[in-house]
Amino acid sequence: MAEFYEQFATIWNRAEAFALSEPDTQPRTCIYAQAFREWVTMLNREIVTNTPSVVAVNQAKVLLVDKYFALRSNVPKNHRNRIGENGHICIFHVFEQGYGHLRAIELALIPPLLFLPPKPPPPSLPGLFLGDVIDEGN
Repeated sequence: MAEFYEQFATIWNRAEAFALSEPDTQPRTCIYAQAFREWVTMLNREIVTNTPSVVAVNQAKVLLVDKYFALRSNVPKNHRNRIGENGHICIFHVFEQGYGHLRAIELALIPPLLFLPPKPPPPSLPGLFLGDVIDEGN
């Protein structure tokens, strides 16, 4: 009987015997989001490698929106409007990240104005307009 208590005490006193495992901190990505992420990554890679232009970025944004809504209409209902539930990454999260990346590229090409530009001068057109005073030399 003493041998049993010794074995029990040995096991009980081992820290690793009762150590709790680390919680799963990595969010879970659904299969639809994984496939969509691969497509979005490829789209972003094409923009970056092919000397980005404003037109190319805008075309990529349109493709991204079209692909998102096409995918959204074909995934099961519980994945269509899923946003931030229990660490689950779904297609909206991938769409949001992809759009943010494209927007960052666009802002790098054309930074936003930090001030309002001056108003352009009024056009100077030859001719007589209503309200003009004609000096007849009297």
